[in-house]
Amino acid sequence: FTTLSEQLDAEDVATVQDAYFAAARETVQRYGGVLEKFIGDAAMAVFGVPRARDDDAERAVRAGLALIGALEQLEARLGMASHTLQLRVGVNTGEVVYATSGPDAGRVTGDTVNTAARFQAAARPGAVLIGELTALTVAETIETEPIGTVELKGKADPVRAWTAIGARSQPSREEALGALKAPMLGRDVELAHLQDATRVISTSRAADRIVIIAPPGVGKSRLLAEFGATAGADVLRARVRPQATAPYETVTQLLTAADPADLDAALAAAGVADARAAVIGDEVRRLVEPSGEAAAAAADLAAERDARFDAWITALDALGSTASVWLIEDVHWAGGDLLAFLDRAGRAPTRHGRLVVATARPSLLDRAADWCDGMRIDLAPLPPAAAAELVRALLGSALPDELVDALVERSDGTPLFIEELLRTRASVGTLVRENDAWHLAVQPDSVSLPPTVQAIYAAQLDDLPPDARMVARRGSVAGRRVPVSAFHSLDLDDHRQGLEVLRRRTFAFGEDAGGVADAAYALARAYMQQIRFPEAEELTAATLARLQNEPAAAVARLRALHAWTVGAQGRSDGVRAETDLALADAQAAGDPVLELDVLEHVNAARDEIDEAGEADWALLEAKALAVGRWHQVVVAGRIRAVLLSDTHFPSALPRLDAAAELASAHGLTEQAGWANYSRTEILWVVGNWNEALDVGRGLVALSERYA
Repeated sequence: FTTLSEQLDAEDVATVQDAYFAAARETVQRYGGVLEKFIGDAAMAVFGVPRARDDDAERAVRAGLALIGALEQLEARLGMASHTLQLRVGVNTGEVVYATSGPDAGRVTGDTVNTAARFQAAARPGAVLIGELTALTVAETIETEPIGTVELKGKADPVRAWTAIGARSQPSREEALGALKAPMLGRDVELAHLQDATRVISTSRAADRIVIIAPPGVGKSRLLAEFGATAGADVLRARVRPQATAPYETVTQLLTAADPADLDAALAAAGVADARAAVIGDEVRRLVEPSGEAAAAAADLAAERDARFDAWITALDALGSTASVWLIEDVHWAGGDLLAFLDRAGRAPTRHGRLVVATARPSLLDRAADWCDGMRIDLAPLPPAAAAELVRALLGSALPDELVDALVERSDGTPLFIEELLRTRASVGTLVRENDAWHLAVQPDSVSLPPTVQAIYAAQLDDLPPDARMVARRGSVAGRRVPVSAFHSLDLDDHRQGLEVLRRRTFAFGEDAGGVADAAYALARAYMQQIRFPEAEELTAATLARLQNEPAAAVARLRALHAWTVGAQGRSDGVRAETDLALADAQAAGDPVLELDVLEHVNAARDEIDEAGEADWALLEAKALAVGRWHQVVVAGRIRAVLLSDTHFPSALPRLDAAAELASAHGLTEQAGWANYSRTEILWVVGNWNEALDVGRGLVALSERYA
């Protein structure tokens, strides 16, 4: 406004400023943001506080584009020449420090904020300049154009930037993935189910409704896209938006897709009486062409809701020439009225047949469980084989098998995780495409959580009710899965309802015996490492009691660990019988890895109660060596050496040297440390103090490195 202030008097400048500030407030609020402050003629808005949503970046960019459009309208309304008011917008995505209380409550700070301000200063007039993570996040819904790197004040290196061109007419996962392309995998059963349902409604000329429930990223949209391409019916698509400006915007999308331009003729061809056709036409026009009169009519919608539902459904049927399939995405955002309309559409009479297929996140089960009754598909993550196939379909042979396996394990079978990680790696140059093939340019250090997926997970966590959030936060200290039997140890006995919410939303998976036993086993091992023997015993005993009717092999490992927890506290009651049973069950299962784990804990338990000759560490060492379980080879070798030192120190030291070298060769830092610790003790006892000090200094350096 500096230049404008020189051309206009103070009152006119104030008028323009007030109109601009009002437009900024309205636009930011309309897209769900928080207007933090005005700084002179600059506005700063934040999206994702106090609660994150997975479309925060998209709404921020849409708000920036809308604000530029609003300024053009403001010029026209004030009678100003075009481009008199010029606006630059910068959008950046990332973590910020958010003040939740005190005099600065609501303030956000951090590098993300500073970089957004720098993008704003670097943008062209009338442009929205966005950062790399923002561009990655909005690629499905916003058309962007890379501009290379820009020099930003305060940044040591140039920063990559994109210009937001405008919103896409329809979200496009293909545009977001670019050259990363793969067929749909692992969904043949679900696709066949949808196709069968279409054949049924076409033949019977009936209506039906199916809801597909899954957390974000599992593949609901991809399944719907594949089904829509093969449905063999008239397909109408719509999406529920969380920031919809009208309760029936989704119905408007359906009617627009059906092209109501020839509605009168279509109703006549369908045999609808003229008077009824006139009413239907009026209802459709009110919805598709909103006006002040239509808004007033919508106010008393509840009184005539069912009649209007029938009018819209009849219009959509008349506009189709064959059976119709409605594909409605993100119904978890729908209000009660829209859910009622979709339910009615799944039951109302139809000329040709109608199938309503809706997708939703599990949060819909919390508030509309009855609506989800009936035909329902609970879409599970991809099994490991299908997830690995997806990686190879996207990249060919660019990744080595061990990296593919690590990616599959880290992703938990979530296609979005796999795609977003690979898309991020391609963006930063870790993956490059040459000669129509992908190549790994740089070996990644780890399989990390893609930042675009992190935003989705953060939004899901923010959306949890307090009890469920408490369970998720405390339970996470025990690992990725937590057995119910650990609730007492985690002080969560009063938060069982929170667990039910997590289950419905698939944060906590179904409690198969193996999953519960494995989770309890992992937590109990952690307790043992912290010398918290009573807690480990309590947890393993409670879980064994709970799973007493499960197959023996499912709890053999846990049974052996329980015996060790008892022996570690100096008690021998039941240890021998329990270790005999665990060994027998593990051997009967025919699983060499299970047998090794059980044998390791059986040996530890028997050592604790001093049953001479019962602990067979040589057998563990031989069995582990045969299958390449180097961790257990080192454990067995180290303990055999320590036992040997009781009678013959010189023979123990070479064994410990070999154990330490083997551990180091296989990256087993902790086991190498324990082997060298045992060496230090023995060297000190036999009087080799200088060598003991050298080994001890190495251990200190190692501990500082990994502290």
